[in-house]
Amino acid sequence: MIKLRVPATSANLGPGFDCLGIALGVYNTFEVEPDETLLLEGVEEHDNGEDNLFVKAFRQAGGTGNLHVKFEFNIPNSRGLGSSASLYTGGALAAMLMNQAVDIPALFQIVSDLEGHPDNAAPSVFGGMRASMKGSSGWISRPLPVSDLLRFTVMIPDYQVHTEDARAILPDTYPSTIATSNTGKGILLCQALQYGDIALLKEAATDQIHEPYRRTLIPNYELVREIAEGDTGGVLVISGSGSTLLLISDRPLSDRAALNIMTLPEHWAVQELPVCGGPELLENGLWQEII
Repeated sequence: MIKLRVPATSANLGPGFDCLGIALGVYNTFEVEPDETLLLEGVEEHDNGEDNLFVKAFRQAGGTGNLHVKFEFNIPNSRGLGSSASLYTGGALAAMLMNQAVDIPALFQIVSDLEGHPDNAAPSVFGGMRASMKGSSGWISRPLPVSDLLRFTVMIPDYQVHTEDARAILPDTYPSTIATSNTGKGILLCQALQYGDIALLKEAATDQIHEPYRRTLIPNYELVREIAEGDTGGVLVISGSGSTLLLISDRPLSDRAALNIMTLPEHWAVQELPVCGGPELLENGLWQEII
């Protein structure tokens, strides 16, 4: 029996559409062992079979036979925190561990292929903050530094935004001026996060590719933004495709501001999370990072 856990991820970080992502310290946990039948505990009935994302990734990574898997979900589903990437990473990694052939670069390729883009896949597999893209012979990812001065606070409402809806709302084309502006902002955003430069972060985090459209899918977006940014002087971005919002700041959100957000009709949960490493394996009662 193996027990592993995979972190949540927040993609885009404003202008880094489909290419930037960061791992945050809340986890989905999977306890896996061979079995005579496929037995999945802790999942909804419609996810209890070969179409389960964990099982699909297990098969894709060379896993054979039936499994008994116990799921412990702490990453909310369809909230923009990489829940699908965690399942793909967990399933593919379980296959590699059971076959005693862990190959992290191959794991990244598998998860990115299954996801269709690498923004969540990269931090889910490697941890930390990553920049990623599709290269001529596969997916490419590199680590980016993040200042210890920065705090990351997630704000999670009690409703979902499905990725399909969040992508359907986007335009098919953009003016060259927007493409140019967003490219510059994405590059400078990375420097702002590296040095904890809040002034630069405020300039660079204002996306024009996806956030102007996706914010319309998030009730009370503007009010939450006003409260969070006004309280901390930080920047609020949409986490992935939403509905979670991510506050990046150099001082903590006050209890009063958090309460004001949590009492809004969408029943927001507010939690500061650390930037963390990649998947971990439970060994001798301690979580050990696999990479």
